[in-house]
Order: sequence, then structure tokens, then C-alpha cells
Amino acid sequence: MMQIRLGTPADFPAVMDRVVTSFRAGNPGHLRFEGLYPDSVSPGAMHEWRLAFIDDELAGGIQLVPRDLRIAGTVDLPSMGLGNVFCYPANRGQGVMSALLKRCIADMRELGIAICLLGGDRTRYGHFGWEHCGTQRRLSLSRGIKRHADFSPVSVLDLRTWRGDEADTARMFAAYHALPYHCARSPELFAAVLQRPGQVVWLCDDPEFGFAYASVRGRELAEYAGDTPAFDHILRFVLANGDSGVNLPPRTNNGELEELFLGYARSFSVVPAGMGLVVCLAPLLRAYLPVLSSRLAGWQGTFTIACDDGECAQLIGTPDGLAVEETTGGEADLTLSRNDLALLLFGPFPPDLGAMADHEMIRRAFPLPLHLHPLAHV
Repeated sequence: MMQIRLGTPADFPAVMDRVVTSFRAGNPGHLRFEGLYPDSVSPGAMHEWRLAFIDDELAGGIQLVPRDLRIAGTVDLPSMGLGNVFCYPANRGQGVMSALLKRCIADMRELGIAICLLGGDRTRYGHFGWEHCGTQRRLSLSRGIKRHADFSPVSVLDLRTWRGDEADTARMFAAYHALPYHCARSPELFAAVLQRPGQVVWLCDDPEFGFAYASVRGRELAEYAGDTPAFDHILRFVLANGDSGVNLPPRTNNGELEELFLGYARSFSVVPAGMGLVVCLAPLLRAYLPVLSSRLAGWQGTFTIACDDGECAQLIGTPDGLAVEETTGGEADLTLSRNDLALLLFGPFPPDLGAMADHEMIRRAFPLPLHLHPLAHV
């Protein structure tokens, strides 16, 4: 018989052993999770885990990590990241993952979470409503783009690396949370994220150029913030040693640093932001009211969007502004699956809407901006 319950600190050793064993079944060199994610994997975070037991033996687990996002400078999006998903090899094929995912979805709905994000296989998670959605700009950065301009390489001696200094951490924390797109973190969590292995955090602190930081993982810029001239110094140092890549948020309310990146882009493309499940539709639309109110200024009327599992939300435009109400019953203007709902709201392309694709509200409102930096992923 299968039982699912929340984890406790006492479960930590067993979960750590079984999750890494499960991953090593397909990747013998996989590192232990408590070392990979010092910010989110610890005895004190075991209440975030849903654990499945078969005949009192740990068979699998999933961690739901809070990820409250600031989007486009005005949207506070209550989100969760789903990660560290494992099924112990001896228990595969027994419905463990299906039961855990259904439990996670039910728990998130009870909590009023707007969206759940993950990085995973569409052939698995797509069956439960997750879909590749959102858009982010993928840039290949090169010093060559500046070959006809003034590209003065920066020496390693002009910069320094973060070593955990509290004053530096406080300045980085303030710079990061000033970005129009960021993940809300406590000061302690912010520092722990930057202690994940595999990254070097470079700092520019100069009276003339200001203060900035960048997390560099191999040839990728994972996170960045600060004054634009100072960050340009970091970028010049990184690119003097070879091409790099970065994922940027949509153009909606992005900042000066993103425009700086574009000036170094040899090429760029648009890729999905990740896999998303629209958990609670009305809270999601309410969170995006600052964006929707601007896009739908002057629009009057009602439009009801429903999911084929019964959840409905209504957008109401009046002379006084825009509102969102959760509704039950009645006929919806548009009914979609969870997968298609994610595509409608966030793109990168809409689902098949038929004639409804030309509706004024649909054309003006969607897709909505969505982005999280790599270090915000679970």
C-alpha cells in the first residue's frame, strides 16, 4: 500500500541516500544533492518534500520549492519550483510518480500558487498539465561584435571574486532585487544560492564605474546585477577570454543591462522560459493585473477563460479599470486544457484558438512576460 506524507528533518538522511541512488542509476557520476543545492536541500527544508512510501519503505519523493518571482518590474507572481524528483529503482513502474505529482498539484492549489515551473521531460510532465511556455532571449556573446568600436579588455587584476564578505553580499542583494526580473530571496538564501558549486562570482567595485556582479558558470552568465558601466567591465573581462552565452527576459520592462548584452550579441534566438503548469488561474491573472491593465486600457466587457477540468476566471473591463474574478458554472468564452492554457498565457506561440484568435482581448493581452534566471531554477 502506498502512503504519501510531508517530509520531516528525520527523513533527511534516507531521502538524500535514495534520491542520489535513483539519479545515479542513469548517471553514475551524479553529485549528492545536499552539496549541489545548499540553498534549498537541507534538514530544515524537508517540509517542502512530498514523500511516497510503499509498505513503509521510502519509494520516491518530490520537493516543492517556493519561488516568488518579480516579473517586468510590477508583477509579484506566487510560484513554486518542482524539483529533485526521484523514484527509487526498486519501485519504478508502480505509479509512484503519478501519485506524487497529483498530490503536489492538489497541495499547490490549496496554497493558491499561480504557476509551477520545472525543467524536465515533456513526455512525462506534459501528461499532468506542464507545458513548455514563456519566452526568453538566448544570446551568443562575442567581443568580435565590438571589433570596429572601442573594446578595451579588462584585466583579472581589475576585478575580484566574491568570497562571502557580508558587505559585498549586502550590495549584491540590493542590486539583484532592483532588477525588473528576479526571484525574491532572503539575505541568507541569496548568499546560499551563490554558494552552489560550479560558479565563480565576479565583482567590479570601482569609484568611476560603480558596483556590479556576475555569476559565471563555464561559458555562461547565470546571474548578474548592478551598475551598467561596472557590469560592462565584468563582461569585457569574460569575453576577452572567449565567447559566452546568456538568457535574457522578454523585452517587456527589461533593464539597462539587457540592452548592454544586446550590444555584444553575435546571434540571438527565442527559446521557452521553461515548463510551466498554470495551477490557479485567477490568482495568476490577478498577479499580472499591472501588465494586463496597461495592455487592455479602454477595453470594456467580460471574457471568461476556463480550463477543461472546471476552473474558470473572468476578466472584467469597466470605465474604472480591469478586474479578475474567479467564477463557477456558466458558459466560458474560451475553454482550454492546462497545457494549452500555458501556451495562451505565455507563448511562445498560442494554441489553436480558431476564430477566437482574433478576439480583441486575446490579441491585446497575451502572451504575458515570464522569466527566471538560471540560479532561480530548482
